[in-house]
Amino acid sequence: MRKNVKISYVYKKYIYTLPSQDFYDLLVEKSIGVEILQESEQVIFATYEPLENLTPIKVEEVKFINPKESFRPIFIESFVICPPWTVPIVINPASSFGTGKHPTTQIALKLISKYYKKGWSAIDVGCGSGILSVALKKLGCKKLLAIDTDKKAIKECKKNAKLNAVNVTCKNLNVNKVKESFDFLVANLEISIFKEHMESLIGMFKKIGIFSGLYKKQDLEEFLKLAKGLEILDVQKNNNWYGVVLKK
Repeated sequence: MRKNVKISYVYKKYIYTLPSQDFYDLLVEKSIGVEILQESEQVIFATYEPLENLTPIKVEEVKFINPKESFRPIFIESFVICPPWTVPIVINPASSFGTGKHPTTQIALKLISKYYKKGWSAIDVGCGSGILSVALKKLGCKKLLAIDTDKKAIKECKKNAKLNAVNVTCKNLNVNKVKESFDFLVANLEISIFKEHMESLIGMFKKIGIFSGLYKKQDLEEFLKLAKGLEILDVQKNNNWYGVVLKK
C-alpha cells in the first residue's frame, strides 16, 4: 500500500538590518525583492538569497508546504471556495445510493484518481448514485457505461449526472448482460457478488479494474483468490474496508 507523502520545502531566510537611507540605496542599486520586517531609523528586512558584503543578523529556516497540501475547500453558507486542482462532484443529498461518506466509495474515488487515464473507456458496475461515474467523466472519460440492477439507482444516477452537467449512459442491467469490454472498470459491490460474477467482471476490462466493497481481511483474502492470475497493483484500506486494483 502506498502512503500519502506531504511535500514541503525548506528555504533559508536571511535577516539584515541597515539604516533607513542605506536600505533604500540598496534597493535602488540591487533591484532586489525584500520582506520588510520592521521600519524606523533602522530597517530590518529579509531576503531568501544571501547579499554580498552584508552579514545577516540572523538566518532562519522557513518551511514551505505545497499549496495542494495546505489549501482545502472553504465552506461559507451555500458557497464552496475550491482551488483549481480539485474536482467538484455534486450529489443529491436525498440519495441513499452513495453520497461519498462511506469508506468503500472513498476508496474507489481515491483509486480512480490514482489509476484512471484520461480518454480511457470505462464501466461503473453497481453505479448507485453515479458518484463514481461522475468522477470518471470529470477526469475525461468519453465512453462510459454505468449499470445497476436497482431501477431507483438508475434514476439517481441520471439525476446526479445532470446536476454535474455530464453525460452518463445509465442502464438497468445485470452483470452477465454486458458483452462489451472497456479499458477501465470500477465495481463497488459485495464479496457475494464478486464470487458469483468474477469471471464476467474480469472480462469487462482490458487494462485496469478497481474493486471496492470488501469488508475485513476475510473478504479481502477471498477476493484475492478470485483474482488469481491477474497482477495486483494496489490494496487500499479505510477503517475495515478494502479496495483492490487489478491489472491485465
